[in-house]
Amino acid sequence: MKAQEKGRQPMRNTWMLSTLAAAAMMIGCGSDPPTTLLGGTSGGLDTTPTQEDPDGDGITDEPPETTVLDDRVVDYNEALRTASLKLLRRLPTLAQIKKVETALDPKLTYEQELDAMLADPAFQERMIKWWRDVMRQGGGAVDDRPSRDTAPVFAARVMMEERSFTELFTATSNTCPSYDSDARAFVDGECNNGVTTHAGVLTDPGVMHQFYGNMAFRRVRWVQEVFVCTKFPAEYSPTPEQIGGTDYISPWNFDSVATEPINFQDTKSVICANCHTTINHIAPLFANFDAQGNYQASIQVMTPTVPEPVSTELAHWLQPGETTHWRHGQPVASLPALGQAIADDPDVAECAVARMWNFTMSKEDIVNDLSTVPPEVLAPYLSEFTSNGMNLKQVLRSMFTSDDFVRF
Repeated sequence: MKAQEKGRQPMRNTWMLSTLAAAAMMIGCGSDPPTTLLGGTSGGLDTTPTQEDPDGDGITDEPPETTVLDDRVVDYNEALRTASLKLLRRLPTLAQIKKVETALDPKLTYEQELDAMLADPAFQERMIKWWRDVMRQGGGAVDDRPSRDTAPVFAARVMMEERSFTELFTATSNTCPSYDSDARAFVDGECNNGVTTHAGVLTDPGVMHQFYGNMAFRRVRWVQEVFVCTKFPAEYSPTPEQIGGTDYISPWNFDSVATEPINFQDTKSVICANCHTTINHIAPLFANFDAQGNYQASIQVMTPTVPEPVSTELAHWLQPGETTHWRHGQPVASLPALGQAIADDPDVAECAVARMWNFTMSKEDIVNDLSTVPPEVLAPYLSEFTSNGMNLKQVLRSMFTSDDFVRF
């Protein structure tokens, strides 16, 4: 019987192909195809579902494509070891391993162990180090130089205490905390550097000191790369235009930036305004911090002219009538206003979640190493982040319990 069935199969396929071809010809000539070909009850194809044809359309379905990711299996013990190394920088104990290995509910037991890790002082110390790396900061106060630890410690504290991530840019007090390694606890601290109203890390003296430079451009670059996760240019017009034979992509008016003593409208080699229309509208807000990170009543940065640098004036950045902005159409007149605009920027939220993902999955830096994350991967975590009060620690927990982390 099986031999006979095998002998008939090619004939059935040949008939089906010829019937489909005939139908295609009729369709092409304007005729209606026979109803029996498309699942009628009389004559034509046998529409009984089979394993090779589950939808019964008479056409053998191709098997779904698979990748190596489909071969992964859930392993909560391996997840435990990996999480412990990442979060605490040590292996779990034998007792922890056995506890997960022999548990009736390994998932629940793993998550209980994960929660214990997230509450461990070693984790907050791990996050201080991680924020030092992300912020390119670190080091205590030396002579007249302020501590470069206060900004990363503050960021770690906001995360550990499950406060809104936006406080990194909007907090007005205790924005320069320290960490007591003996007590393994955060210690309150104010940034006493002459700022009237603080704006989180944006007014941190260690940051302003370390990234002091001509026209405050290094300070603007620090904000862009650390918290938006991209290099300049930061803004793109939906309708680029040709200027000097090259694409001008910024949404700003090309002539909004200064031409003297530095010509930011120059197009001889590159279009400087692609980046500087954004940079120059932010930089003046950081210009009153001196080389030690103290806020002064006047502009403290220099303009790199030849033969000698000169003190910068607002007209060196912008044309008369232009005001400071975070982005085109988002004017900000002060550092607290800038902080609020950054806190409200969806690109900043996405950057924070992407950095957490890269930490979880041991990927390199988004900006320096171009270790970007596909939007579809970030989507569920970004949704959680924006709905949970910007609780970055909670998002991190979700990543460590995700299928992508517990499957190997």
